[in-house]
Amino acid sequence: MSKEISDADLMDVADDPAQARRLHKALRTLADNPQVDGTLKEMAREVLSGRLGMREALGSGAYLGALGDRMAELKRADELLTPEERAAQEERARRWFEQQSDEEAEEGREDGTAGGDRPAAVRRDPRDVPPAYRPPSPRD
Repeated sequence: MSKEISDADLMDVADDPAQARRLHKALRTLADNPQVDGTLKEMAREVLSGRLGMREALGSGAYLGALGDRMAELKRADELLTPEERAAQEERARRWFEQQSDEEAEEGREDGTAGGDRPAAVRRDPRDVPPAYRPPSPRD
């Protein structure tokens, strides 16, 4: 990818700079992850390149359908977890959220914002996150 949009280019759909930063990072993950289906990868690359706006992507039936399909797959996979696998997944999610929080705080220090612009009281506990949004388990 030659030129990539900035976090600021996502402010039309983000509530604050920290959310725009997380969205940008999520788009990069979709674009680069070999486990992501072609349609979602294409959407992420189109948005990151600036050829497609995030609002347009979310309004596209094809991209929205691909997102819905992936969410349904994640939900089905979550329903098949044993209690032990669920506990392990929740622990991975907790560590992932802590890492994201640490990275946001570090980015905030680098760009002069206060800890990633999101107060600690607002940060989610991984147990409150719907299963479809949890990081995939090794079985996925």
